[in-house]
This record gives sequence, C-alpha cells and structure tokens, in this order.
Amino acid sequence: MRNFRFVVSAVVAVSALAIGAASAADMAVKARPIAVDPSYNWTGFYVGLNAGYGWNDNRNVAISGSPLITASQAIGTVPLAVGLRPEGFLGGGQIGYNYQFGSRGVFGIEADFAWADIKDSNFINLPVAAPTVQTSVSEKIDFFGTVRGRLGVTFDRLLVYGTGGFAYANVKQRGNIDEFFGAGRQFVASSSGLRYGWTVGGGAEWALSRNWSVKAEYLYYDLGSNTITGLQSNPVNGVDFATYSFSTRGNIVRGGVNYKFDWAGPVVARY
Repeated sequence: MRNFRFVVSAVVAVSALAIGAASAADMAVKARPIAVDPSYNWTGFYVGLNAGYGWNDNRNVAISGSPLITASQAIGTVPLAVGLRPEGFLGGGQIGYNYQFGSRGVFGIEADFAWADIKDSNFINLPVAAPTVQTSVSEKIDFFGTVRGRLGVTFDRLLVYGTGGFAYANVKQRGNIDEFFGAGRQFVASSSGLRYGWTVGGGAEWALSRNWSVKAEYLYYDLGSNTITGLQSNPVNGVDFATYSFSTRGNIVRGGVNYKFDWAGPVVARY
C-alpha cells in the first residue's frame, strides 16, 4: 500500500510539472508578434522618371491669304498645303498619388513634365522644272506636360488603368513663302508659346517591391489648331499677306519608373 501511494504521488507530481512547462511554452509563443505578408496596396504618394517617343498625326499645313497668294496658287507657284509630321524623343518626371478602394479599384491623380524634341520641317519648290517660289513650314515642341486622373483595376502587383485630363506644351511654328523673282518678296510668319488642350490614354504598372514599380503608357494629345499670318517683307502694295494653319495633335508612348513612399510601414499582427 505504501508503495502504491508513492507511485500515485510521483505520477501526479510529474503531470503537474509537464502541464506547467507546456503552459509556459505556450505563453512564450503567444507573446511573440507575427508579421503578416499582406497583398500589395497601391495607396500612397509617388515620384518617378519617364522617357519615350512622340509623333504628330500626319497633317498638312494649309496655306491661304490675299489675292496675290490665291492667284499664285491658281497658276501653281504656291501650294495649297505642305505636309508636316513632327516626331522625336521626350523625357522628364512625374509626381502623383494613388488611392486603392475595395480589393481591386485604384483611383489616382498624376502630373508630369518632359523636355521634348518633337519637330519637323518641310518645303516645296514650284514649279518643279524651274523653281521660282519656295514654300516652307516647320513646327517644334520644346516641352510637354499633363495633369491627369487615373482609374484602374489591380491584380495584386499589376495595375491596369485608363487616364485622361489636361495637356500643355511649348510649340514653335513657322511658315514662309519665298519669291525668287520680281520684287523678291517673302511672307514670313512665326509663333512661339504655350498651347493647351487635352489628353487621353492608358497603361499598365507593375510593382517590383513595396516601393518600386515600372510602367508603360500611351497618350493621345490634342493641342488644337493655330493660324499665323505673314505680311510681305518687301511689299509691292500694302494688302498682300499669307496665312499658315497648323494642327497639333499626336501620340506619345513612354516607359517610366516610380518610387512610392511607404509611410504606413509593415503590417504586424499580435495574438
């Protein structure tokens, strides 16, 4: 009997020690914070760089003017239009903010600015057999910028979006009819300044990490039409003039990289 009581007491003591050790170990595990790896969230401010290529739609610069110009067009020494298609590279930066709503929707606003070298010039000599009049036109975009809204859908780290808003650019335009005979008249017109319009397009952005992402984007822009007038440089009379009507509409494709400021920090869960 005495041995039996000793065995029971020993079993009870060992069980109590085991339960206590298990409880202590369980408490130690529960006290540790566990980091949660959430799906990517697009909310936040970002800055970045971009570079690409732009080209205007194929457009003709229409030419008209006083009776002298229309009479010259009637006999074929001044063309009715000269073809022009400015194109070239551009590069700059952007800043913006995204807000992710729900599990997939993303709304944002972005402003960008780029230095540009989108330009072209062209001339026509008429008549072809013996040039007597040269008509030339040119256009150049020095810089280009937009302020746009963005609305898209996200598939975790992939964001596909449409975009549209305000566009502006510094545009230089020039036209000239140069007469090689008679009084040697010229009808030179030029303009340089900010032009305003609209833009619409779309793109896709891929998050490489919590902070870095890359994107590809297409934009169509419309900066409207502009007509400039040139008077005679060596006038025979005081009424003759020439007008050159430009249309600045085109396309941009570009890539970019963004850095998102992760001010919220990592998500940590405690149990």
